[in-house]
Amino acid sequence: MAAARAFRKQLTLRFPIHGASTATVGDSQLKYLHQRFDPASPHSPAFICQPGACIGDIGELLDFVPKGTSNLILHIGTNDLANTDAPTAFNRYVALLDRIRHERPDIPMVFATLVLPRAPNQRLRRHNWRAVRRFNFEAREFNLRLLSLCHEREGVFFVNHRIDALPPWTVLAADGLHPSFAGVSLLAWNIYNLLLDLRRPYINNWLEHAPQPEAGAYELRETPSYSQALRRDSSDATCRGGKEKKMNQAAPETAAAPSTSQHTPSGPPSPSAQPPSRLLRLSSTPTRHTPETATKGNPGQ
Repeated sequence: MAAARAFRKQLTLRFPIHGASTATVGDSQLKYLHQRFDPASPHSPAFICQPGACIGDIGELLDFVPKGTSNLILHIGTNDLANTDAPTAFNRYVALLDRIRHERPDIPMVFATLVLPRAPNQRLRRHNWRAVRRFNFEAREFNLRLLSLCHEREGVFFVNHRIDALPPWTVLAADGLHPSFAGVSLLAWNIYNLLLDLRRPYINNWLEHAPQPEAGAYELRETPSYSQALRRDSSDATCRGGKEKKMNQAAPETAAAPSTSQHTPSGPPSPSAQPPSRLLRLSSTPTRHTPETATKGNPGQ
């Protein structure tokens, strides 16, 4: 537990909201894997990531695995093969499986992820071809030993992401060690399918009819459709527009009201009578009459 407390500052712990039945423990290659899962889903796994972790460090991380976890996914071995050979790393892996079986007997199923291949580091001026070639050779030897162990030991299974079947620049980052965005999506997709296979015996109980809601469980309310909501909003806008139009028409009507009450004399107009003046609108500005405009306005003069 002391070592686990010392590593806590560098740990990346991500747990789903409703608890997890599966936990994924590994090195920095799992750092962004939790972003491809929904934390509100009850089927999302827990992620415990330790950058630079080796096989011997995973035993100290078992304290962070939640109680009640029935499946454990191990993604480890890359940092060991960078410094040691395949037989030494494999012996450490066997010791780790024995420790998990002894300290966590409540975890009946362990899934061992095969070590991912590496590519040259594009950020270096001189590519590390020799180190990458040696690592891939040891990784193939380690994966073969791990596959045989999974076939022999009960409760231990393997997960093959098959990254070696794809071009390295499509699934690996520029450093040639960590997965790229596409590589993280590939790892998440394989883990998702693994979790789906684990739930498959329990998700075949499909119904032939839609379940009816229980009486009194909740109050039935009519939810308006999208078209109904649009019609309601348009009717409200029409009502508001009609009110504004009536308010705008109120001022001209009051100004024109006195003209209707004027007395119009009957009979022929007298020679001295002047024609009724035209009512100017409130919004129009008074124009200055000149002799030219006067002749244009009264062509009969």
